[in-house]
Amino acid sequence: MDTQKLKVRYRESFFWLIFWIIFFFPIAIVLFFTGADFIKNDIVHYLHYDGSRFWLCFWVLFFFPIAFLLFFLNGFSIQSRDLIDIS
Repeated sequence: MDTQKLKVRYRESFFWLIFWIIFFFPIAIVLFFTGADFIKNDIVHYLHYDGSRFWLCFWVLFFFPIAFLLFFLNGFSIQSRDLIDIS
């Protein structure tokens, strides 16, 4: 049986991530997915939100559907690199 691993890392401030997990979970999800990277088969995949994370979190807090519009209108980028090239 062949198993594959997917490692997830968060590159930003853990303080804000934990703070928002405790007080308002949807903002924590937005912060995590706009500041995370994934490692699979020795390739690192970076996620990058192309807009302002502040405004995205603001609209998640006050009116969730606008956050979806911002997310899809601004888009996000995925950049991939070999794990060997990073070190």
